[in-house]
Amino acid sequence: MYRLVFPTIISVLFGFCTQVSKKKSETAVYKNIHWKLLSFEDTLRSFQQNDWIWLDAEFVNEKDSVFWNSHHEGCNRFIIQLKDTVEHPFFYPFYKASVQDSILIIAPKKLVLKDIFNIDKCPPFLANDRQIKCYIKIRKKISPTDKMFLTTLEKDEWSMIYNFLNKNQIMHQVDENNIVWIEPLPIPDNKDRTNIKEATVAYTGYFLDGRLMDHTDSLGIRYNDSLQLIEGLNYVIKKLDVGQSAKIILPSQLAFGSRGSFNKTVPPFTPLLYEIKLMQIQ
Repeated sequence: MYRLVFPTIISVLFGFCTQVSKKKSETAVYKNIHWKLLSFEDTLRSFQQNDWIWLDAEFVNEKDSVFWNSHHEGCNRFIIQLKDTVEHPFFYPFYKASVQDSILIIAPKKLVLKDIFNIDKCPPFLANDRQIKCYIKIRKKISPTDKMFLTTLEKDEWSMIYNFLNKNQIMHQVDENNIVWIEPLPIPDNKDRTNIKEATVAYTGYFLDGRLMDHTDSLGIRYNDSLQLIEGLNYVIKKLDVGQSAKIILPSQLAFGSRGSFNKTVPPFTPLLYEIKLMQIQ
């Protein structure tokens, strides 16, 4: 399932057309990435590889129709980690920018889908496009030691979950472990299985803003009690019948917690939406 279609026409975006007298622009090309930086101050370019930055962003096709922006789905937490520009040239303009700068990036479709949305297969609504335009405003650089910011993320987590549910008018139930069950309802009342020798499960994980986070292929992966998935998925698997699917939201305490994922693609205190199917069990 792909959940990122939001067609509208761009009007005014991130202050690109304001404060003209203070803007300084820079236009360049890097490895087929065309970009224009609009800088309001001569501040130090302080971003480094592996930095996390919080963005406002809007992605449009070649006809200027928006297919994703960072303010939909009841979520306003679009955080990326900067990568090596040799392998991922999309990130090059960020190393020329600073907080509060705006960037227009025009990049090959395949590159944007891979680096930002973590997918290799082109969705149907972008089938005729060669490039994607990305309008970006840099809100904040995030430090792992920024305790105030992390506290804000923790405090806002459940607000983000309920904003997502309310905006999309999604029926749901919350179980005793704080897992939000969307499907099936009512929550399965099977007794928890223990000592699973081997099972095959397939799953897809999303951020609440619709971006793909992780997935297995259609054949699934082998799972047992010694090869643990994240805590919330372990619990859900043991509730399902063979062949049954579930759609759930895991709060961060049952996913990647206060430190985020090992590979830093999931920020701290980030709830995740999963679709999971128990395919086989022994």
